[in-house]
Amino acid sequence: MAELGSLTARERQLIIDEFVQQAFAGIDPGAPGARIAQGMRQLPEDAPDELTPEQAAAWAELTGLMADASFRERVRQMAVTGAQGGEQPAYDPAPVTEHASAAVAAGVAPESAQGKEIVDRIVGADTSAAERAKLAGQIEMFTDRRVERYWELMGVLNNRPPFTPSTPAFEWFAAALRAHA
Repeated sequence: MAELGSLTARERQLIIDEFVQQAFAGIDPGAPGARIAQGMRQLPEDAPDELTPEQAAAWAELTGLMADASFRERVRQMAVTGAQGGEQPAYDPAPVTEHASAAVAAGVAPESAQGKEIVDRIVGADTSAAERAKLAGQIEMFTDRRVERYWELMGVLNNRPPFTPSTPAFEWFAAALRAHA
């Protein structure tokens, strides 16, 4: 821990760069989704060597995530799948965030009749079972609480205000899509 805390800003950047480089190795920078790599490695250019206590805790947690083999594999899987492009999900994420977040907060079960009403509101009642199942798979591919936590921790290191996590809403939405496919 002491060693991690004594790293310079440049050394921290190199650790993040190495992680992102491994996750996106062999992926064409112009491929769909490849631009995410830039955001994943972005620390302030004028970052001080000395971290605040909150930033030091975020850095410690972030390095733990980056050292976790299953997390690295998951990020790599997301990067490769995203770079392949193909057909993109046919939904607007804003209603998912709005309606599915409200469903999660209210304790609505994804498989309930109310869950079906919410799914129908988001994707349309006429969306076929096959389309719902496909969309659920796409959402599951790109929804991971650890990845969202990575972004939260990068926000702390970049002095950005916290954001409301959206992963629970997307997990709920995927489960509701499957339940009503």
